[in-house]
Amino acid sequence: MQNQLKILPVFGLILIFAGCNSVGTTVSDVGLSGLGGVAGYKLSGGKVGGAALGAAAGLVTSKVAQSQVQTAISEAEKRGYERALNQAVKQQYWIMQNQQRTTEVPTARLVPVQIPAQTINGVVTNPTIEYIRVQP
Repeated sequence: MQNQLKILPVFGLILIFAGCNSVGTTVSDVGLSGLGGVAGYKLSGGKVGGAALGAAAGLVTSKVAQSQVQTAISEAEKRGYERALNQAVKQQYWIMQNQQRTTEVPTARLVPVQIPAQTINGVVTNPTIEYIRVQP
């Protein structure tokens, strides 16, 4: 009985050091199964069946914790991706706004072109001035 009480803190330390970073590892599974086995053994009055049920409960607890951590990581990654995508869209919008703001609208000007008097196929035209629109 005395040796069994010494084992309990060891499993407690394993559980403490099996934090979020290593919850998906074998250390977490072994720690929680061992802690559950010892607790089951103690609670059942030293019966092996109680130890087995406690170990199984510890393993199930470890798997549930792993699942919750994976779900939290997946949701955090999804939120981060969506925020980055929104930020990229905003950046593109402001790039386009700044490009339109800094672009100077060229002003068109009219250039006079003098057409002299001429005769084409017997038709006489008077001299005239025509204006051509030119953009720089």
